[in-house]
Amino acid sequence: MTYLLSLVTARAASPAKESSKILCYYINDTSYSQIIRAMSGVGCHFERVVFSRERILFEAFPESYLEVYSCLSNGTRLTKIDCGLLHINSQSNL
Repeated sequence: MTYLLSLVTARAASPAKESSKILCYYINDTSYSQIIRAMSGVGCHFERVVFSRERILFEAFPESYLEVYSCLSNGTRLTKIDCGLLHINSQSNL
């Protein structure tokens, strides 16, 4: 199942800021649930649980990054991914 999320903005965004968002794609290719959180320097973020094999499409600013929290038997692992690496071309056929 694929979900589309919009990045929540803490401040009122100008039209120029809105147009600078990029479409990003993340898949949890593990056998366990993860918590993801999109963060940026302008105070924008969202957080959600991503179940095993679940796919997420979301909008983010190019300078944002995705925090991925994985709860393992030996502790919690945090992975940070630059949203620029998750960017997909919205004009291409998926």
